[in-house]
Amino acid sequence: MENIDLIVNQLPAPTWNRLRMNESRVAVAVPTDECEPKVALQGSVCLNKQQIPRIPGKNCCGCAQMATCPVNGIDFASMPTGMGTEMAQLGEGKRIHLVADAGKSTAAVTLRYDDEQKCYNRLEIEAKPGSELTVFMTYISTASAKGMAAVQTKIAAAKDAKVKLVQVQLLGREFLHLNDVGADLAADARFEVLQLQLGGAQIYNGVRTELTGDGSSFDAAIAYYGRNAQRIDMNFIANHYGKKTDCNMTADGVLQQGAFKIYRGTIDFKNGSAGATGDEKETVLLLSDDVVNQSIPLILCSEEDVQGNHGASIGKLDEDLLFYMMSRGFSESDAIDMMAKAKIEGICRRIEDEETVQLVERYLEGVVKE
Repeated sequence: MENIDLIVNQLPAPTWNRLRMNESRVAVAVPTDECEPKVALQGSVCLNKQQIPRIPGKNCCGCAQMATCPVNGIDFASMPTGMGTEMAQLGEGKRIHLVADAGKSTAAVTLRYDDEQKCYNRLEIEAKPGSELTVFMTYISTASAKGMAAVQTKIAAAKDAKVKLVQVQLLGREFLHLNDVGADLAADARFEVLQLQLGGAQIYNGVRTELTGDGSSFDAAIAYYGRNAQRIDMNFIANHYGKKTDCNMTADGVLQQGAFKIYRGTIDFKNGSAGATGDEKETVLLLSDDVVNQSIPLILCSEEDVQGNHGASIGKLDEDLLFYMMSRGFSESDAIDMMAKAKIEGICRRIEDEETVQLVERYLEGVVKE
């Protein structure tokens, strides 16, 4: 078997049957290679069963025996994700597991792909009560490389834990990228995800968060730069179960040169989520007439005492602004590039890692030269 046909990024409630926007189908190559991630850790965070001494007589997770640390009864296998259950057809993949103990920690995970590689990686993150973990994930290859980079990330955040996930995709122009995220939040836990989708030919991206515990919160921000007939297919879901939970989802992007983009954003207030709030907003800048933009902001509600807002702003570059910039000495192409890069730089300011920001800036310089 050379390919697997997957149904991914399904809306929780099928509302767009006529326009065929409820889900997507993608032919995926069977993963045949192993992409060994490069992992760097700081603070009280463990990788798999490796021991990083911190407390005399105990490992960095505070356990006397490391073998009891990694999973702690969490069923990561059945945790729902944004792209859906059919991702399981890709198999086991290359699995790594991070455990964050109390205190602040950081982890940098770099996935570097060679030409023609077809890889599937799984990252599990367990944030213990009161812990604070930031994970930087970078997907990178040469500009001309092609292949498949499938990555699934699952997060279990215990009470009062804070997890920040930064995913930066800088793949070659012929890559298929599958980026799947799922998170489950206990009481007063916080999950923040920042994503930059810049490379690849086909990008399928899904994020699903279960706000299970009272007072938990979810913040998602994504920026994308669609060009050269790229397909960018996204599905973000926030399920509110706990009382006084909160979510905020924003997407900012640029489309030109025949790019296609669909964004599905769902806020679902479940029965019992009294006092919950949710906001979602998308802004799309269209820089050519040959692009396709589809947006589905969706709010579902089974609870009365909630507040939800959604909206989308889609349009071309303001002619007055373009004229003003050209009158100040910028060419039309330079002005357009500047406005496009401004969308990306808004997310870069929130990354808080100079090395990652420099990688993005160098990548964007190459895009402008193209």
